[in-house]
Amino acid sequence: MSESIKVPSWAVPLVAAIIPAAIAWGTMQAQAQATDEEVAKVSKVVEKLETTTTDNSVRTKLNEQAIQTIADGLAQQTEISKATDEKLGTLIEIMLKERR
Repeated sequence: MSESIKVPSWAVPLVAAIIPAAIAWGTMQAQAQATDEEVAKVSKVVEKLETTTTDNSVRTKLNEQAIQTIADGLAQQTEISKATDEKLGTLIEIMLKERR
């Protein structure tokens, strides 16, 4: 006697549909896993970029503060120079008056 598996004719299309569905499901699972790995890589890059950006922001603020300090110092120096010029001019005038 020969043993064989008998499949009803109505189940043939069902089995034929299950095989591609299983292949598609497996493909989707592999794609999801690859996407998860890619998301993890991108997350690491974003975290590193965020740290770098924060460092750059701090450096920029420090640079702005240093530039402002330098500008304030130059403004003070300009005022001191004007006062010194006025005093020097007055001194020269006094010396010229004394020579006459």
